Amino acid sequence: MILFFPPLVKPCEPPGGVALLSGALKSHNVEHKVYDANIEGLLFLINSDIKPESSWTRRALSHREENLESLKRQTLYQNADRYKQKLFDINKLLNSALFSQRFKLTLADYKDNELSPVKSHDLLKAAEAYKANPFYNYFEACLRHRILNSNSDVIGISLCYLSQALTAFALAGWIKENFNNKRLIFGGGLVSTWLSMPDFKNPFAGLVDVLVRGEGEHAILSACDVKDDYQARYSPDFDFVKWDSYMAPGKILSFSSSRGCYWRRCEFCPEKAEKTKYKPVRNSEVIKDLGNLYEKYEMDYVHFIDNAISPSLMRTLANNPNSHKVPFLWYGFARIRKELQDFDYLVQLKKSGCVMLNLGLESGDQSVLDNMEKGVNLDVASNVLENCKKAGIKTYVYLLFGTPQENEESAEKTLAYVIKHAPFIDFMNLAIFNLPKFSAEGENLSVSQFYEGDLSLYNNFEHPLGWNRKNVREFLSRKVKKNPLLSPIVLKNPPFFTSNHAMFF
Repeated sequence: MILFFPPLVKPCEPPGGVALLSGALKSHNVEHKVYDANIEGLLFLINSDIKPESSWTRRALSHREENLESLKRQTLYQNADRYKQKLFDINKLLNSALFSQRFKLTLADYKDNELSPVKSHDLLKAAEAYKANPFYNYFEACLRHRILNSNSDVIGISLCYLSQALTAFALAGWIKENFNNKRLIFGGGLVSTWLSMPDFKNPFAGLVDVLVRGEGEHAILSACDVKDDYQARYSPDFDFVKWDSYMAPGKILSFSSSRGCYWRRCEFCPEKAEKTKYKPVRNSEVIKDLGNLYEKYEMDYVHFIDNAISPSLMRTLANNPNSHKVPFLWYGFARIRKELQDFDYLVQLKKSGCVMLNLGLESGDQSVLDNMEKGVNLDVASNVLENCKKAGIKTYVYLLFGTPQENEESAEKTLAYVIKHAPFIDFMNLAIFNLPKFSAEGENLSVSQFYEGDLSLYNNFEHPLGWNRKNVREFLSRKVKKNPLLSPIVLKNPPFFTSNHAMFF
């Protein structure tokens, strides 16, 4: 078995999903190899033979190795301007390595002016015309000999994000044409989303042999003719990782303590639309896994990649009697709830290694939050933000504008709320609402296609209160981003890496 995690996603930490698959295979003594083709492919392009077409490219080339190494040192993150300059220089080299202006790559995204990742026809075209893909030379130089030297007839590709889709299919097309009788399995978050669409009819049958929805461990084992207990739980294995290749000042281990979301009531939530069941790992097993993983890899940070860390697990972490001896720092998404108002509790969380919490506030209008069934109380949120600041836990606050429940007056209330709490907010993410295509709540709205394509995940809609996307964009640009108290918070957001690098500042 060979597992690939294809480009392109933020190259700051190894993928937790394929690590879990590797753990499942290893527990049954199945011979396999895992390759993080994302970090490898990006570094292949950045370190390629680039012709300097401008003074900027010449400067970036002359400092290429130094810039890449500096991202692995904490001292760089003490100077935001130097950090941004080095990041933009590296990103400049990434695009200078491309052989066509058709593509636009960043360290976090992949754009193709001719093909769309939400059209199955274009994905199949990407597979057919794989030589046009920016990572084709990487396939040939780095992956060909690995596949030839493997006895495996099964290759798995982990497709989690839309930014990976076109390259994942180019990789699949290259494999099918160049290596006989290889069985291709696609899994990951994006594949699960496609399979949850009510009108999905598999258009990839001639290319991809198996599409996996949800938990991939059992499907991968089945493909390797291994029978296992479907209730079995596996621990992740990161032995495939080349830790010093990632763009971060330390080892970040991505870890999932649950599947799905324990709240799952918010209107228009994709988890709710996809009917994903919540499945937590026992707290004792999480603590055991983290202890074993630290003993093996000595990670510096744990990134909990859950939709939201459960209150129960957070209490377990806070109540750890050895919290003052915690060997790693951690961060992740947490719901704003009453327990997080308690300053003493937050101090214990801080001692347990918590360096940052990602908080989905969404709105500063209580009626909007109530109508969305967000389960957030603004008075509670105020106390959470203030006490996190006092306890030394950074906050990365998410705001969502343009929901069907919001109008301009509501947006003004959100603006007033965040201005009032600006001293307690470290980072802020401003987003405009997208309507999930198959949400039940959207049936009462007048909708149209957001992106043209049979795999599009969102619909456009006529806002019932007249608060359309153009108005929202103008509001954000004119009133939020230019506000003297909020502008420094917005500008502080790390380019490309956003929350994944925020904790280092």
